[in-house]
Amino acid sequence: MNFLSPDSKRVRLRQHFLHILLLLFAFAGFSALDAATITPSGEKSPSSPNALAPTTNAEPEHLVHGLINLEFADHHLTPRGINLQDKGLISQPLLRLDWDLYKLAPTADKTINEVTLTTALWNDIDTDRSGVKPGNWNEIDPTIGPNIRFLRDWTLESPFTAFVSETSSFPTCWAWDPRLTYHDHFIKNFSINPYIEFFDELQNKITVVLVPARSERSYYGVIGMDPTYAFQQIPLKLELPTYITIPGENFYQRKDGSGGGIDVGLFTTMFKATVPLDFISSSFGKWSVYAGVQYDYLNNPGLLDGNEIAGAAQNRERSIVVFHGGITFRF
Repeated sequence: MNFLSPDSKRVRLRQHFLHILLLLFAFAGFSALDAATITPSGEKSPSSPNALAPTTNAEPEHLVHGLINLEFADHHLTPRGINLQDKGLISQPLLRLDWDLYKLAPTADKTINEVTLTTALWNDIDTDRSGVKPGNWNEIDPTIGPNIRFLRDWTLESPFTAFVSETSSFPTCWAWDPRLTYHDHFIKNFSINPYIEFFDELQNKITVVLVPARSERSYYGVIGMDPTYAFQQIPLKLELPTYITIPGENFYQRKDGSGGGIDVGLFTTMFKATVPLDFISSSFGKWSVYAGVQYDYLNNPGLLDGNEIAGAAQNRERSIVVFHGGITFRF
């Protein structure tokens, strides 16, 4: 007989999920470190891009690759337009690991080119304390899900994420967030990268709940693109990621408990510049720094009501500007 309460079961489930992810991260760290420096013969990998590959005992593909990203901003503004923090310095570290499950040979011609399993941990840590139980560590979001690259230029990501409040500001929300992207290459050094996305609340709300008795789980759709230009003569990449969200009737909630309605809920665009740190040896991975400025226009009345009552600024601000900057390490 199980005497655990439903709340205790959810806490234990969350703990087990986090423990599994942490074990995967620890194993991947040792695997990546070993694979990045040593060949099967025990010799250092060739550093010259023109070095001849050995005819025997070729180095195997790495089991895992990923990135560590440390971002700083002046707002904690969610992709759904919820303004959670606008004071102090916001730091948002991310650890992402992509586990290779299947990879097609470059010369082969098949529909499925690559299959990976992504595990990730995203955090929000602020210099200013906030939340129901005020603290600096605001949120942790573990993610797991498959990614498929097919027909060379298409990718389908299918992550499942738990949004966990470390300040007890909201119950843990589980969501499914698939995205289909086309990576175009019609113009040299420039691509638009259009995509569509669907966000589904599987358990609990990810938005502000104003009238619990009338709150319902819902969804939203995204239409977006990430125009990118990479200069050849100078080490610089420019991006303009832009998207709109179209929420379900009850994704956002108004003060009277009614749904925020179906319309363009949010428009977001950001100008981002990335500079690779090529002076760092490739044996230490690939490093880069970036900076950007983001503009959000909040259009949904339920979103505005939520930010007025529970948002950081507690007003109905429609236009929000956010400054970003950070450093990325890829391995």
